[in-house]
Amino acid sequence: MNSLSLENVSKSYGPVEVLKNICIEAEEGEFVVLLGPSGCGKSTLLHAIAGLHTINKGRISIYGKAVNDTPTRERDIAMVFQSYALYPNMNVADNIGFPLKMRGMPKTAIREKVLEVAKTLQLEALLERYPRQLSGGQRQRVAIGRSLVRDPKVFLFDEPLSNLDASLRVDMRAEIKQLHQRIGKTMVYVTHDQIEAMTLATKIVILNKGEIQQIGTPAEVYHEPANLFVARFIGSPAISLLECKAEENDGWTFLVCGEGEHRLTVPLRNADLLKKGQDVMLGLRPEHIRQGKHEGAAARAMVELIEPTGPEDIVVLTIAGQRAIARFPTSSVRQGEEIGVDLDVSRSVVFDAENNLRLAVNLT
Repeated sequence: MNSLSLENVSKSYGPVEVLKNICIEAEEGEFVVLLGPSGCGKSTLLHAIAGLHTINKGRISIYGKAVNDTPTRERDIAMVFQSYALYPNMNVADNIGFPLKMRGMPKTAIREKVLEVAKTLQLEALLERYPRQLSGGQRQRVAIGRSLVRDPKVFLFDEPLSNLDASLRVDMRAEIKQLHQRIGKTMVYVTHDQIEAMTLATKIVILNKGEIQQIGTPAEVYHEPANLFVARFIGSPAISLLECKAEENDGWTFLVCGEGEHRLTVPLRNADLLKKGQDVMLGLRPEHIRQGKHEGAAARAMVELIEPTGPEDIVVLTIAGQRAIARFPTSSVRQGEEIGVDLDVSRSVVFDAENNLRLAVNLT
């Protein structure tokens, strides 16, 4: 059963349409990440699900019940904010138990529930402390605990890790993932960080300018991006995009990039979707570009820049006169060196340069 359903949801502020016919189905227990650049509408969409913003058109349903006109407190959702929103004059136990106190639950029952949640989030030793005495990660766990204690149907997270430093974000990301696996509740999570999206989500919804660009699993949006926007937005380092033309020779169709001695030619197994002379973009992930023997390699490349990362180097190359990025073993190439590279084109993607959509062609 779908725990959350959005049907043609639209939202405008005056003449500005910030959400455009959004349709999303989330099954019970899914971890749905709303991903996109700043200003794409993802937080507005989350707030609409929570009832903090009214929508102009469409339907929002939670477990089959339309909630468009239902107040936030009656939607059976819990929201975790970026700013933690803890009460500074209450200790951790009181902050976690506050929603139950507002429901009029007996003190003994509240204490039992708070202890249960504190154990789940490893907060038992902190129950008597106040927010000012906690680290950022501890405060975020308390905020999650306050949501968890209510046992809601759906959890909503609004960029909960953006105020934390890099190492703490990694730790909290793992804790949220483990929490989701333990409790099995539907979670909707907003972020502009694609690493968070890829590591946490069972389903990613990629938004841009208020419109859905693609919905899919992390593997689908990475390996089968629907368009150039998704391809560029997902992946770190970013995908390399080589400008090519479709050409024919002896009954075969090829993608040809560049000219002269650095010309790159890639044959196609099925070319029904391409016309002779059509402009396309060949997308290669960093792991699709490998070092090859200089003689007999698929292409020649010039090493323009090397960025050491420890276990590997991020290497900026010029292939067929165009910029490309690869991951190579540390210290395996030198800046200014011309090398041979092999391209795993069977895993690459091709886009129509005119409409930016992915083409279902097979490369060899």
